[in-house]
Order: sequence, then C-alpha cells, then structure tokens
Amino acid sequence: STMSLLYDTSIVWRIRKWTLLLQLLIALTILQIVYGSEKAYTSPLQHMSNHQYDFDQMSSLIKRLDVIENEAPSLLRAFYEPRLKSFSVKPEMGSRKKVCVTSTCYAIMQLSVSKIYDVSSGYGDVITHDNSKETSKGDKDSDNVKIPIPKVMDTLLRCPFRESDLFQIPLLAFSILQVDDDRSMIRSAVKSDPQVASKFKTILTKVLQAAPDRKLGPTQVHSDYVSYQVCKLIALLHDYTAEHKSGDSDCDEGYGGLPKEVLPDNIASDAFWVLLSCAEVSANEVCRQLAYRVADDSGSFDAMRLAYSLLTYVRSTTSLSRIAGKEMVEGEGPSPETRIPQMNKKLVAAALATFFREQNNDGMWDKGQPIYKSLSRGKSRDMGNAFVFPVNVVGSLLQMLPAEAFRPHLAALDRTLHWIESHQRFETVADYCDAETGNVYGKPIKGWSSPHLNPSTGPEAWPTAQVLKCTFWMRQTIRELLHNDVLEEFNGVSFSKQSAKNDVDWDELLDADLGSPSGDGKDPHDNSSDTEDQQRQKGSQRGCRTIKDVLEQRVVRPFATSIENPSYGAAYSAILFGPPGGAKTSLTEALARKMGYDYVCIDTADFLADGLTNVAARIRYVFNRLMALQKCVILFDEIEEFAMDRKRPGLSMESRMLTTAMLTAINDLRRKKQSIFLIATNRLDAFDSAITRPGRIDMTLFVGTPNLESRVTQFRQQLARVHPVRGSTRVVEEEEEEYENKKRTMKEKKRVDDDENQTGDTSDVNENDEEYQSLVEESISKYRSFLQAVWSEDAMFMNYLECVQFASACADLVATHQRPLTVPEMKMIMRQQAAVMTVRGTAREEFLTAMEMSRF
Repeated sequence: STMSLLYDTSIVWRIRKWTLLLQLLIALTILQIVYGSEKAYTSPLQHMSNHQYDFDQMSSLIKRLDVIENEAPSLLRAFYEPRLKSFSVKPEMGSRKKVCVTSTCYAIMQLSVSKIYDVSSGYGDVITHDNSKETSKGDKDSDNVKIPIPKVMDTLLRCPFRESDLFQIPLLAFSILQVDDDRSMIRSAVKSDPQVASKFKTILTKVLQAAPDRKLGPTQVHSDYVSYQVCKLIALLHDYTAEHKSGDSDCDEGYGGLPKEVLPDNIASDAFWVLLSCAEVSANEVCRQLAYRVADDSGSFDAMRLAYSLLTYVRSTTSLSRIAGKEMVEGEGPSPETRIPQMNKKLVAAALATFFREQNNDGMWDKGQPIYKSLSRGKSRDMGNAFVFPVNVVGSLLQMLPAEAFRPHLAALDRTLHWIESHQRFETVADYCDAETGNVYGKPIKGWSSPHLNPSTGPEAWPTAQVLKCTFWMRQTIRELLHNDVLEEFNGVSFSKQSAKNDVDWDELLDADLGSPSGDGKDPHDNSSDTEDQQRQKGSQRGCRTIKDVLEQRVVRPFATSIENPSYGAAYSAILFGPPGGAKTSLTEALARKMGYDYVCIDTADFLADGLTNVAARIRYVFNRLMALQKCVILFDEIEEFAMDRKRPGLSMESRMLTTAMLTAINDLRRKKQSIFLIATNRLDAFDSAITRPGRIDMTLFVGTPNLESRVTQFRQQLARVHPVRGSTRVVEEEEEEYENKKRTMKEKKRVDDDENQTGDTSDVNENDEEYQSLVEESISKYRSFLQAVWSEDAMFMNYLECVQFASACADLVATHQRPLTVPEMKMIMRQQAAVMTVRGTAREEFLTAMEMSRF
C-alpha cells in the first residue's frame, strides 16, 4: 500500500508539472497575440557586452544604413508638390490648395542636414544647375522633379498658421532658421512683404511665452515635447548671436541674425531666462523620471518624457555654456540664482541608458505623453491621439549627443534599424488623368508611417523624413565610433578634437624646394605673378615651387570646407620621396595639425603583425580599417617592400602577389575619398609603376633638404638661443624672462636716490641690444652669402639635422667672439660637416636626379 501511494503521488506530481507548463505556454501565446503577431527581432549584438562590438559588425550596420541613405533623395522627392512649392503628407491628384507645413518643414530640414540640398544652386537633389527649368507636368516624372529650396522657403514664410499651435509654430520657425543659416532668405522676404515680419514676430512672441515655468515643477502647462521645441528654437538664436556677435549697434542685424523688425522687445534678455528655465525644469524632470524608474513606478514613469527632458537639458546647458550668469546688480557680477551649472554627464548617461532599457523587442517604445496636454478647440489642433514617433526621438538623441555615448547601446540601435527596414511601406497614388482616355495613372511612393496610426495607412512625408533623419545620424554615429576604434588600434592622434586648428608646427617647419635652383620648377597650373623677392619670402629660389606651397595649394585649401566635395585641384594622395632625414614624417604630422584632421602612421610592423605568411591577409585587414577613417591624414612609412616593381629580375612570386594586393588596396582607399594618404619612402624607383601612376597617386613630391631661406631662419633661431635679443625672430622663453628681470632690477635699483644712474644703466642695456642686433644682422648677411656661394658644392646636400648642427656651430662662434662670422670659419665647419653628411659621394648624383622627378 505504501508503494502504491508513492506511485499515485508521483503521477499527480507529473500531471501538475505538465499542467503548469501548458498554462505557461498558453500565457506566452496570449501575450504574443496581444502585443503583436510579428516575430520579435533579436539583434545578433543583443547579448554581447559593450567591449565586443567589433569592426565587422559595425561595418555591417553601416552597409544597411547606406542602402536607405542612397535612396533618400528619391523617397523625399516623391512627396514634393511642384504646383504648391511644398511637400504634402501624401501626393494627391487635383487642385489641392493647402500647404502642409509639418511635412514641408521636416522634409527641407532633412534635405539641409543630409547635404542633399545644394546651397550654391538652391536646389535639393539637383539634376542640373539651370534654375529656370522645372517640371511642367506636375509629378508625372518624379525622377526629374527638382526641388527649389528658396521657393519652398518662401512658401513657408508666407503660409498661414495657427498662433496657438505650439507644435507647428516652433517647428516652422526652427526649420526656416536652420536652412537659411545666413538669414538672407528671411531678409529678402521681409523687404518684399511687411506681413512676413509681423508673422515671424508673432511666432517668436508665442514661443517665448510657452517656456516652462520653474514655479510649476512637474505640472507644466505644455508637454515635454513642446518644451523641447521651444528650447531648440531659442538656443538656435542664442548660439547664432554668440558666434556672430557684433559691436555695431547701428547694424540692421538683430538677435539671432534676424532683421530687427521681426524681433519682439527684450528678446535677448528673455531668451536667457527661457534657456535657464529650460535647463532647470528639464534637469528636475530627468531626475524625477529616473527616480520613478528606480522605484519601479510604471504608472508614473514615461520613457518619452525622460527622452525629451534629456534633450532639453542637454540643448539648453550647451547653449548657455559660454555664459557665467546674469548681472542683476551693476558691478556685483553674476547673481547666484543665474549661475549656469555644468552639465552632469553621469546624469545624461544614466538617462540615456534608462531610455534604451525601455525599448521593446521590436525596436519601438510604448506610447508616452501626448504632444498636447490639452486638445480643446481654439487652443491647438485636434489631432486625436497625437503621440511622438519613437524613431524621431532616437534621431534627435543621435543628433544631440556625442557618438561615444551610444557605444553601450548599439544593440538597441540595431533593433530600431530592423524596425525601419521591415516597416517600409509601398503605395501607388493617383497622379494624373489622361483627358483622352480617362485613365488615371498612378505614381509609386515608398516611405514610412508612424506606428500610432492605422496599420493600413500608407507612407507619409513627415514620418519618412523623420526616419531618414534617424538613419542619417545613426550612420554618422557608427562611422565615428569606427573611426575612433581604428585610430586607437593604430595609435593615431586625434587633432580634430582640438578646439582650433594649429598652424604653429606648420609655420615652424623648414621648407624645401621642388626642383633644382637653376630650373623653373613651376607648376603649369599656377598663375601667380609674384616677383622673385616675393617668391624668396615664401621660401623659393628663382621661381622654384616649395613643398609647403604645393601642399597648401593642392591639399590644405581645396579641403578647407569639405573632403567629399573639395574645390578644384584637390589631391587625395601623394608620394613623399627623398633621402633620409628630410623630415617627411614631421611634414605629414604638421599637415594634419594645420588641417585639423586626425593622423595615423602605418609602417612595416603593422603589415607584419600576423607573420610573414599572412602579409596579404594583413594588408586587407589594415586597409579595410583605414577606409573607415574620415578626415584623417594617413602616412605609409617605408612600405616599398610590399609594392616592389614586378618587372624587377629575380622577384619572388610572393612579392609579386603582395604588390598586386597593395595595388588593389591603395586604389580602393583612393576611390573612397574619405581621407588623405601619403607614402614616405627613400627609394621611389623600388615601387611598381602601377602604384605611382596618376589615378592612384595624385602627386609625387621630392622632400629634399631645407632651402636657403629656411636655413637663414634656422640660423636666426640659433642666434636667439645663444644670446636673446629684443626684436629677434625667436627668443627662448626662459632667457627672455631672465633678461627682463635684469632690466627690471636695474630700473628699480636706487629708485629714490640714484634716479639718474639708474637711467644711465638702462640706456647701456639698450645700447648693447642695438650693438648686438647689428652684429646679428651682419652675421646673417654673411651666412646667407656663404651658403649661396657653396650651395651646389656642399650646402644643398645637408639634411635637416645637419643644417641644425651647422647653424648652431656658427651661432656659437658669433656669441663667443662677439664679432661677425668669417668665410674661413664657415668653410672649416662646412668641411667637417661634409665628411659625415648623409648625402655624399654617388648619392649626390641620385639626389640631383631625384630633384627633377616631382610631379604635382
């Protein structure tokens, strides 16, 4: 009986276990039906730690984003209405008269930000540069529709709007100001139509009045979304004023660069208080939402409110970062209540992590706070359940925050991207009717719609523009992360993070002539009419171009504004060849500093990191990563062993294959047009001719020895080192300070009793200065004459370090004997220097031949 009871108990237990499992399965099925029948997308990166996002996986994300980015122009163009000079929610056949402000604003902002808009021609997605041509048959051929941005802007400036609509009016003003960054379109419209000024003034007044109130705390009148729109517009005006501030009170340009007639009274003061209020209220709301989340208060927590409060906090504090506060009482400095606190980066990181933690498996978020708190007629548009589009929230965060803030959240971005890819809609809309046959022809459009709309809703303009905004900034963010990873892997230097470009290293770098002094060495494309004296001041001799001059003309100036669309004559690649000690590496690094580009040096060790047997695979590995760099100067140092001339007798099959692999890699890097690369070598003749040909390499520049003017400058610096003189070109800081202290001591000595003697001592110092300055100038003149006399014999063959040694020895003689240099003394030093020169004997013939091999 005991065994029977145990047996019956085990059966009951098994039945209960399977019943519980069945109930759990039914519950999961019901949840899937309730929360969506689509299969939840699981990112391959979802279960990885932050440090496991490798290069290949991020590259895969970029390729997927490139697909969407490439079709962005055609997607937006499909919603353009030529007869209205605006964008419609959905193109309609017939005589539609109403301009859709929201769709037009989002569309032109995306055209502007993504550079689809060509500012020089005034067209978005330009087909030709003929501004007079437009499609005459409406939307019949959408692929040929050109978008005249100035006319679209004029439509927005003159279109009617509801003053109480705090969703539309800040969006309208912000989009106009963002596209019209020099305010020329606004000024033109105000001059031609005074009503435009009245309308814009009304918009700004209403926006200022809608600012959050610090006294109301969590019970603000408007939603966090509206507060962000208000903050974003005022911050744009404030930043423009800070960057273009002018001391001319009579100037017609007012706050934010706007004409004074469109500005409300006291807008400069009111804007400060608006931004300060936005910063305080949004910071409090971020903390409040984080507290709700920690307390697991799902009824009070709202991910959308958290996101827009975070955006408002970051935007307002960033805009106010240049201001210490506001002076309420004259002479007392900033009042304590107006001091601007530093942005709390830990708070920003916690808020961003919490927002992404609330993401659903399909890549979206739950509905949060509606755009409007009140939907009563007469106060705002009655849009029903108007909720923000989560994709637009992600796009705004990507645009606002630095790329590194999203490194822990790549899995979440991947899920959002999957939602975008899987929810693109296709629809054919009626386009035009054939009068003869009565047939109505359709036009295919593709795009997206917001998830809070009816699932049967086809693609619409404003959600499509918001999706393209998100994918654009997601692509920019991931590309920057890749760039940072590659720079770190190869020990690069990030000069782009510096606040301003650094010209000091470039200016101090000694210049070298391209071509022999007897030749003209002149660029056939150079139309310069400089005299010989002017060319000498630039570091040239008898018309010879210098290497710094050519690099400024072909690299620095063409890429000053854009690397994707440089000006005429831009060179993406060059070979720097010449004898050792020519400062090729220093030249490249100084070039990167001057341009504000990042810098990375690739040498032989980088290609041998995986062993001799894996060099070809390593070449592909290295170049794949280099092609991910943006705005970077890349130096390949002494890599000729991997690109040997394939016609060379006795070259092994392995070396030939490496040359072929290097050819392909260099060609791909050049065609990418995202970075500038230079190859430094001492043996130009070792390279395969296919490497050095135009198309792969834009310039071949001989980096020789410093030219005459550079050496004179070097000698002057050495003289300043051994005897610092007021008015000299370069004075060592420590010795200059000692010299000033000496004068100050003499000036203060016996200030009361021996005033006359003190003055006499100072005069002696000044007389000594003038005497030594005369000695310096005479020595420099003799130094120059001597170098000119022996230039072709020995002087021209001294490399940078040898020039420093020669100049230093000559300067020591001047300082020791307190007299000008003599020719025998300089000959003796030159003779000693020539005995140990790097370029001597037969190497000099090669040097002279190489001087004529530059191609630029």
